[in-house]
Amino acid sequence: MTIILLLVISSAASFVGTLAGGGGLIGMTSLLLIGLPIHQVIGSVKFPNMFSSFSSFYTLFKKKHLKLKDALHLIPFALFGGFCGGLLVNSISEKAMNLLAICLLTANSI
Repeated sequence: MTIILLLVISSAASFVGTLAGGGGLIGMTSLLLIGLPIHQVIGSVKFPNMFSSFSSFYTLFKKKHLKLKDALHLIPFALFGGFCGGLLVNSISEKAMNLLAICLLTANSI
């Protein structure tokens, strides 16, 4: 039953995110409400963003709005930022992350 619920939540969040944006707000809130740990929720919400970002990059590159030389210069900054973000999130306790998530989700919905 939980797998079906997760499938419905992720499908609805993806649908809304594709049409209007903000699918992560629905998905993250729903996953927290069914009791998944916050660090797992963040990973679950961010993983599809990797594919979305890559497809946006590929579209810009294919339409010649972005040069490969410029993109290659940005790769170290992107990797460094992702690495530092992962370390930061792992250094924060689950209780503090839940409080932070509630505050940020509330501020985002206003």
